[in-house]
Amino acid sequence: MAEVETLSHSGICVHDLKEAEQFYCGVLGARLQGAVNFYTEDTLNGRSVHQAYSLGDFLFAVALAPDFMPMPAGDQLKGAMGIRHAFTVRKAEFEKVLAGLSRNGVPFEGPVDQPEAGPFGQSVYFKDPSGNFLEIVWRRDEDVAYAEPPELDVG
Repeated sequence: MAEVETLSHSGICVHDLKEAEQFYCGVLGARLQGAVNFYTEDTLNGRSVHQAYSLGDFLFAVALAPDFMPMPAGDQLKGAMGIRHAFTVRKAEFEKVLAGLSRNGVPFEGPVDQPEAGPFGQSVYFKDPSGNFLEIVWRRDEDVAYAEPPELDVG
């Protein structure tokens, strides 16, 4: 069996696609890459309605939740609810992220210092408009060059 090499993308369920686009593009600086399954027949057949975004080299999908998603308490900014999505920035850009969150009225917790023995330096925790927990972190090992994934011989 082949080993999994990397994470391709992830999905985040939201209540409102337009509100999510304003948040992820307008606040975090993501770029809209495309939209899928906006035909009523597709959604009636169970296909998710979603939009794809990119932040740096990471692709993620924002999909309409199929049902009501319970939201955490308004003042709870750090947690998991089963999932927390973390995005990395360079240490030199971390303060700009904090300023951007403040400028856009996004409450956050942090910066939180991470254990010195680990790869993370500091994190900040907040939520998107649907209540999904998010984290921005800078890494101490940001200048480490990782090996490229090997070419697969499928022939």
